[in-house]
Amino acid sequence: MKVNNILALKRLTLALLIMLVPEISRAQRDLLLYNFSGIGEVTNNNPSCFPEFSVYVGIPALSGIHFSGSHSGFVYHDLYKLRQDDSVLIDVDNALSKMKSKNYLSYSAGIDLLSFGFRVKNNYFHANITEKAWIKFTYPKELMDLVANGNGNYTGQFLDFSKTGFDASHYREYAIGYARKINDRWNAGLRLKYLYGMENASTTSGNLGFATAADDYTLSIPTDIVINTSTLANSDEGYDPLTDGNGSESSRAIRHYLTGMKNRGFALDLGGTFQMDETWNFSASILDIGAIRWKENTRNYKTGKGEYSFGGIDLEDFISDDSNGQSVLDSLGNTFTTDETYSPYTERLPVQAYLGSHYNLNDKSFIAATLHGEFFKRTLQPAASIAYHRKVGNHFAFQVAWSYINHDFLNAGAGWWVYAGPVQFYIMTENAAGTLAPLDHTHAQVHFGFNLIWGRPKHDRDKDGTPDRKDRCPETPGPALLLGCPDSDGDSIPDIDDKCPGQKGVAKFMGCPDRDHDDVVDSLDLCPDEPGLPEYRGCPDTDGDSIPDLADSCKTEKGLAINNGCPDTDGDGVIDKNDSCLLVPGPASNHGCPVIEKEPEKPAGPVQVQLSQEEQEVINKVFSNLEFETGKSLIRKSSYPALDQLADLLQKKPKYSLIVEGHTDNTGSALLNLKLSQQRADAVKVYLQQKGISGDRITSRGFGMTRPVASNSTSEGRQRNRRVEFTVVE
Repeated sequence: MKVNNILALKRLTLALLIMLVPEISRAQRDLLLYNFSGIGEVTNNNPSCFPEFSVYVGIPALSGIHFSGSHSGFVYHDLYKLRQDDSVLIDVDNALSKMKSKNYLSYSAGIDLLSFGFRVKNNYFHANITEKAWIKFTYPKELMDLVANGNGNYTGQFLDFSKTGFDASHYREYAIGYARKINDRWNAGLRLKYLYGMENASTTSGNLGFATAADDYTLSIPTDIVINTSTLANSDEGYDPLTDGNGSESSRAIRHYLTGMKNRGFALDLGGTFQMDETWNFSASILDIGAIRWKENTRNYKTGKGEYSFGGIDLEDFISDDSNGQSVLDSLGNTFTTDETYSPYTERLPVQAYLGSHYNLNDKSFIAATLHGEFFKRTLQPAASIAYHRKVGNHFAFQVAWSYINHDFLNAGAGWWVYAGPVQFYIMTENAAGTLAPLDHTHAQVHFGFNLIWGRPKHDRDKDGTPDRKDRCPETPGPALLLGCPDSDGDSIPDIDDKCPGQKGVAKFMGCPDRDHDDVVDSLDLCPDEPGLPEYRGCPDTDGDSIPDLADSCKTEKGLAINNGCPDTDGDGVIDKNDSCLLVPGPASNHGCPVIEKEPEKPAGPVQVQLSQEEQEVINKVFSNLEFETGKSLIRKSSYPALDQLADLLQKKPKYSLIVEGHTDNTGSALLNLKLSQQRADAVKVYLQQKGISGDRITSRGFGMTRPVASNSTSEGRQRNRRVEFTVVE
């Protein structure tokens, strides 16, 4: 192996060891931002979100600044301590005792160079250019013990490190996103990302493990260990042209580093939101589905299978070594031999997933629960939070949260945003104590920035899109054209002004209908389907006799009200159409003709009246239309109009009396049929009495099945036998 290759591997090994010391390690996760719809960058966590403001522009280099980190093992001061005499104590055993069996350390930082978003009706478009850098390392406790103390404690054992992995990257993300309101319940969104890689170092995942021989402590590695790198340090010139070259050389080197590298990749974010009802909201997203192909300044280091003797590293000497750990690196380089290649490689981004829910307490506050998972080197790193969000007025909102992050429940965080004019400032942290004192906590995170915002949300209690200050019905949703008021019948007259909210109407009558267009609303119109006059409640008067057609028995002939609108030329009380002597008065009994007076013979009893054609029609109509409920004496409502005409006849003819006789068929017992026929005759008598006819003028009789008019052997005959007969007498 060449000397410079050994030196490069030594430097890489040194970098790996330094990263094991968790100063403030960072993880790219934003549990609080996921619930902050008042911040435009919320689309970074779920591309289906619609921020509250119609337009936002992140102030370049001052927006989307975030640092975050966690380490599930020890904190910095578990390892690095100052004695009273200011000397340093490296307490490796204490740090190892605080480690869990599986540990995860991560570091990330980012800044939005450019970001903006805007809403167009049911669509939201957003874009960003973000500089990102992160380091991630998952490892078991035994690996650190092996590094610190050698493999003497593991004789005869095989240590499984298959889920150990390291990845460090620096890249720039160019992203465009789109969200769509599919309907009142569903939103969907995606974000496409072009990735420009600048530097990377990573290990391949595989069945990594170590075995220690029981007799001579020989360390066996049954599989290859591969470390891929893409960094300027791998080039012949290294980083020197960036800092030590002349002006033009430095400019070219910087331009190439920032825009000319050949490391490219793509990624995809997906998200969805479901508004179940006014109270519950659910959402989900999956981020960073993609990879970067590293092609420039690549070096691959491969430690082959074999047996090695390794006694561990004195970390205290390593940290205090004035030669930057060169002696330790020399020891490592002499222990583990490697092969070096220069091949391109592909490194996938750690995929992240969010699952969230909101429970709205009112229009100002809600409770949110969020689950987060990061998939890194065959491991799942879970996180969860529960938060309370509150909006105070229109210019300020805050959130407090309790989170489980990297196997630690003690993460109390908070965040808020505020704006004045178009300028918004926001800041949030998942662990306030860890952010203020990162050397004493396993997790620290902060995200802050300045945005320019326009189109702030209006206070809208009924969520109908019309702000309360313009909404005539702020508690009930309605269209904007009607100033936020509903229109139940669709007549373009809001219910608040509609006197007939359940019927389509016209504005002239405050939303009430007028089907016949006679300027009398249907609710007051006695003839709603015929144009009429207001003085007759919407009914016509065809013959102009001041008696509306509804009450006029002679619609085309002028008449008197006393005759229901019919004429009586000779004034004898017999209308012309029933008067056989139009010009000579006569009694109705003689069809309007005069009679020669003679002593009438007094009848022995009531005499059946010889009815006029019109009167007989009334009797016939009652006979044909009178119906009762089956097996009962209850008159059906459909029979009322005919009975009402009979009552009118009896009122006009006070000398008339009426005999009502009930009959049945032979179905059932004779006694019950007799009783039912009497009850039905009585029911007719009672109805006529209620219409003002004296009971003395009505005789009701029941004959049961004793007087059939047809054979009871057929259904037709039985139907004819079930009847009520009317006889008019004087």
